[in-house]
Amino acid sequence: MPMPDDSAQPIDSMMPQRRRTIVFCEPPYVFWDRSLDRLRQGEETIPGMGLLVLAAVARERGYDVHLVDAKAQGTPLDEVADRIAGMRPDYLGLSATTISVNNAARIAERVKRKLPGVITVLGGAHVSAIPERTMEAFASIDFGVVGEGEVSLFELLSCLESGRSFDTVPGLAYRRDGGVRANPRAPYIEDLDALPTPAWDLLPDFPHNFAPSLFGYPRSPVATLITSRGCPFSCTFCDRSTSGRKGRMHSVEKVVEMCAHLVGLGTRHIMFLDDLFTVRKDRVIALSNAFLDAGFDFTWSCNSHPNLLDFDTMKLMKRAGCWQIAYGIESGSQRVLDVVKREVRLPRLHETLRMTRAAGIRARGFLMLGHPTEHIDSLEETAAFLRSVDLDLCQITKFTPYPGTPSYPTVRQHGTFEEDWEKMNAMNFVFIPEGLDEATLERYFERCYQSFYSRPDVLWGLARVMMREPRFAGRLLTSARVYMLNQFRRGRYFGALLPRRLRLSGLRG
Repeated sequence: MPMPDDSAQPIDSMMPQRRRTIVFCEPPYVFWDRSLDRLRQGEETIPGMGLLVLAAVARERGYDVHLVDAKAQGTPLDEVADRIAGMRPDYLGLSATTISVNNAARIAERVKRKLPGVITVLGGAHVSAIPERTMEAFASIDFGVVGEGEVSLFELLSCLESGRSFDTVPGLAYRRDGGVRANPRAPYIEDLDALPTPAWDLLPDFPHNFAPSLFGYPRSPVATLITSRGCPFSCTFCDRSTSGRKGRMHSVEKVVEMCAHLVGLGTRHIMFLDDLFTVRKDRVIALSNAFLDAGFDFTWSCNSHPNLLDFDTMKLMKRAGCWQIAYGIESGSQRVLDVVKREVRLPRLHETLRMTRAAGIRARGFLMLGHPTEHIDSLEETAAFLRSVDLDLCQITKFTPYPGTPSYPTVRQHGTFEEDWEKMNAMNFVFIPEGLDEATLERYFERCYQSFYSRPDVLWGLARVMMREPRFAGRLLTSARVYMLNQFRRGRYFGALLPRRLRLSGLRG
């Protein structure tokens, strides 16, 4: 559709005023291998907190609001577009990461075919990191919102509806004179308490229909909550394009209010998805005491940094219901950590993990393989680290230099990088460090997982969690079946003894 310019008339300027409709959508992810789609049975189907807050703001401003969460089960794009078009929206707001941005554009294109007048707006980490390139790549996207959208999006809509120029809307990317312009971003929102409560009611059967990752919670129903924005640390693989480095936090009172709301919906476990829930120890202590004073019965989990907590704080967190703390470990090699996560020292990390388990809290670790400067020695160190480290759960992914991360501009100095947005899902080695090859990285990827999940203490811990939450069994079997069939097709294990055509037919069956 032609974009409004300085002489544009208000939308429907000759029509009676009516409530406008906005649909917010999270598109499905793209796997480079469609046979892996059903691995989602083991993944998180997390409702997007950013969209839930935007939806709540939109309702406050008088819009009719609908939410389409297509990412949970990889809903077919035509089905997503049909559903959105059936709601007859004036605006379609899409939130996408790098792995879902292509599907966001495809959905926008399909909806525009059915509703030529709809205006499409893209937000999220990817467009926030590289707004000009994103807009140039996708003609079906009319506008991009860079950074936090609670101000920019609604200033844009106000301009469109009144016929005013949107040239000065902060944080807006748009087309003009055959090119793309990106306005300076909007200031970060300082008072998070001024934002409305997330619109959880727009999620069907929430929280009962919500399934976080396998073994990521002890009981259900489960809900997610973000109580702060921004992270002050400087990890080279993390994108701060959306929320920045400055920490901004909901008050303790507001967090308690939102938790009470979730408890009223039936929630029994809350996953705090803040980048760093524990960035201020005094706030963690205040929140823990507030949870105890409120008499909450839910358990909860959070993310932390290895340098932030002490044993007394962990014991208080445990009394207040903390069940698991997740740490970004990234590598078992100090040499690699000195490059990608400079603040972390392995002795302090080991002590933090030991204290976590001693306090009665499960410790979860996130690691990546294939970092810049990675080599055989560091891969061996990581495999050895996983054979004995004090962790109950471990998730290993494949290093991916996402747009907006500190590593993105310089990563080609350390190896080869295939910047295919549809492959950049942390499940594919798109970056190969100098001196290594993909086959070696894949071999160590499997070896590291086997090193950890063959440990009797880890297996016994997982068995105890499964006994508490029986729903894990079916999801685990589905994921394991898809994984093994994929390995069979690729010639791993005994599948290598069969002709490739038979491996492929076995996977299709």
